[in-house]
Amino acid sequence: MNQQSHIVYSRRLTLEVDPCSVLSELLDKIGGLRGRINKGDIVLIKPNFVAPFPKATTDLRFIDFFIERIRDVGGVPVVGEASGYEFGSEVTFDILGVRSFLAARDIELVNFENAKYISVDIGSGLAPVEIAESAMQAKLIINLPVLKGHTITRITASAKNLFGFLSKPSRRYLHFNHLEEAIALLAKRFDNAIHFVDARLLLTRAVFGQSQPLGYCLAGTDPFALDHFGSRLLGIDPSAVKHLAGTTDEYTVDGAVPEILPPLKRKDSLKDRLHRWIYSGFYRTDHIKCSLFGGKSIIPHLHWYLGVHPQIGRVTDDQMEELASICPVGAIDAKRCKIIKKKCIKVRCLKCYRESEPGRIILKGFGRPKGRA
Repeated sequence: MNQQSHIVYSRRLTLEVDPCSVLSELLDKIGGLRGRINKGDIVLIKPNFVAPFPKATTDLRFIDFFIERIRDVGGVPVVGEASGYEFGSEVTFDILGVRSFLAARDIELVNFENAKYISVDIGSGLAPVEIAESAMQAKLIINLPVLKGHTITRITASAKNLFGFLSKPSRRYLHFNHLEEAIALLAKRFDNAIHFVDARLLLTRAVFGQSQPLGYCLAGTDPFALDHFGSRLLGIDPSAVKHLAGTTDEYTVDGAVPEILPPLKRKDSLKDRLHRWIYSGFYRTDHIKCSLFGGKSIIPHLHWYLGVHPQIGRVTDDQMEELASICPVGAIDAKRCKIIKKKCIKVRCLKCYRESEPGRIILKGFGRPKGRA
């Protein structure tokens, strides 16, 4: 491992500032793209479009910056991603504006859910997993995660974002079978990746958590060093993040560091442990069901009933019409004053909650955030 891999480059960056100048400086710090790719090489940009929530997903301006830089050196940029297990990738792309954004730039969008996979043995006695062929064949991967807390793994950042290369059946299998070890093994396999972590917000959970300003952007070639420092920024003890076990904690931070790092959370509360146990159980239950009976995944339904979902509060007829106009998938029936579960369950974007007046939509389910999302 070269000396540069032990450096985490950190710069101050807030949501109000155009990120291009900071990204340009960070890219130069890790050596740029020349020398990493040749003319005509495929460069796969891996964003985080886990769910249809702009705050929890990769800023399209980050992608735009790298599209231009890749083309400047003669590379061919491709964007590939699939949503989280309980969300639909196609509707997630539409709500986030990804499809129209990339079409305007003549960039191929690979939905990993519909892509070709290669069966790969990642080691440690695990069953072979399916990895997207486009990820295996790319000359370079530009990994664009968002730093967040996570229900099961405590944090999600550089290493965890590469987990999105797996097929959904493989993700389901690993979610209850050596998940943390698999995350680490997969990240080590993709040593042709460079990482740029959006840490502008402190997000308590990967999807439905609360946010507050944090104000950083990180870059480097070692995903574990980045995630170790990112864990510190979140106030989570890196030694409690199992997929960081055995990786380097000896690295240098070049650039911006908080004057005082937040106190580290070393142990989970009983509620946190219960939450983690329930969500891990979702994947085990779904694996057994699909193995024995086939058919579609029941995870979206489990998340609907036990996780976070919207419910209509006290509203007038005029307010119902307004709510119906907000929903991007037509899941609000204004005439019957109800949410159509079979439509909402595919996306659960909570746009109706975020964009309506308080009280018109309320959140139900285990683990719902306090206050406005």
